[in-house]
Amino acid sequence: MLHKKILHLSLDDVDTENYGCTTYTLSIIVKELIAIGVSFIDYPHLVRLNPNIPWKTRGNGAVSIIIEYENKDKIFSIANKIVYESYTSATKKSTPALILCEKEHITDDLIHFSEEALYKVLSIKQAKSLIKKHNMLYTTYGGEIGLIGALAALANPLIEHTYELICYRLPKNFGLPRKVDKESVIRMSEKTFPYTFNNYDPFSRRILITPHSNDPVLFGIRGLSPNKLIEAFDMIKIEEDVSHFLIFKTNQGTNAHLNFYFKINEVKPYYSVKIRGYVKTNPIITRGGHVFFILKDDSSEINCAAYEPTKTFRNIVSKLRVGDYIEVGGGVRPPNKKYPLKVLNIEYINILKLAEEYVYENPICPRCKSRTKSLGQNKGFKCEKCKSRFPNLSKEKRIKPRTIAPGLYMPPPSAHRHLTKPLQYYGIDLKINVPFDESIFFRQFS
Repeated sequence: MLHKKILHLSLDDVDTENYGCTTYTLSIIVKELIAIGVSFIDYPHLVRLNPNIPWKTRGNGAVSIIIEYENKDKIFSIANKIVYESYTSATKKSTPALILCEKEHITDDLIHFSEEALYKVLSIKQAKSLIKKHNMLYTTYGGEIGLIGALAALANPLIEHTYELICYRLPKNFGLPRKVDKESVIRMSEKTFPYTFNNYDPFSRRILITPHSNDPVLFGIRGLSPNKLIEAFDMIKIEEDVSHFLIFKTNQGTNAHLNFYFKINEVKPYYSVKIRGYVKTNPIITRGGHVFFILKDDSSEINCAAYEPTKTFRNIVSKLRVGDYIEVGGGVRPPNKKYPLKVLNIEYINILKLAEEYVYENPICPRCKSRTKSLGQNKGFKCEKCKSRFPNLSKEKRIKPRTIAPGLYMPPPSAHRHLTKPLQYYGIDLKINVPFDESIFFRQFS
């Protein structure tokens, strides 16, 4: 009799820019595995990786499951068949990768790889070396780039995490306009705050739970616990028949890609970094409404940008002044002809200390207390009212009040990335594990 084994199954790159979805493919695999009596150890994992990778598709998310079953070859065969069907349905334009690992505990070298995948650019060679070292089963279609994400999803422990309930459409509705009542989403967002996040952006009046591409997702609700997500789901008025939903444990909303400080001279293109330094130049606003300034530390300097889609956030950035000490987090673009320095695309700014800003005014007349007028450089001042002259007076230095204060500032929700920690979760412990409930994580409707 075969004994049950702990198996980790992961996949990535099943989607393309305009078709398919890696989470959807996993949900079909989950449905098949439930049918053969597989035991699930935890909620499926949705791991968002470095959002600045230039060859990523959409949200750069990979997925994995941890299960208990006696026959790993059967599991791999079922998953491989579904992945291949997704690949051919996408007219072989995706590059899916599937990995299966028989391992009760994930080792430190794998965890280290998964951490680096959140903020660095890793290679296929690194991934394959670890896959072979740990005797994992794997397969790829159309290329091997998906092995990086699949291995990272398999190994990520999701110490800090949130949850997402993703509701999927029926195939007959793929590509058609989504029918989700906007007002019900707004009411849900208000009633479930702060337990859910980024459902709706009041600044742009945009619904954020529905994607805009032709993939199979109807909507996704993100929050702190599976039960709260189900409550939120029941509040939404859905105006089309749906297929099923699946609840994921995920690193979304945790700032997992911005866990490490960098010196500016250590920063590389496409990295996700956080940096502390001094503002070197006052911000300038360019055509298109983008705001730029240069940040320096004791190692080098870098151009920082708040782009037009960050909307009101640009108003804060534009109020920075030379000498302000700040922390910024974001993604790094390589230098080009227009910007010879690397550019940090700012995702948040934490103003740690404001520099004093001064204005210089003509002195007050000592005799009649009126404001004097300059007679020219180094020629002194004259009082227009009493006609007195003062050759030895100089301009008065006064501290100018700043219109911003130290603190954390972020763009509106519509400009957040999947990994961006919402303001309401700063100071919240995101390491709390909700016990896995196999009775609620998957629901079939039709």
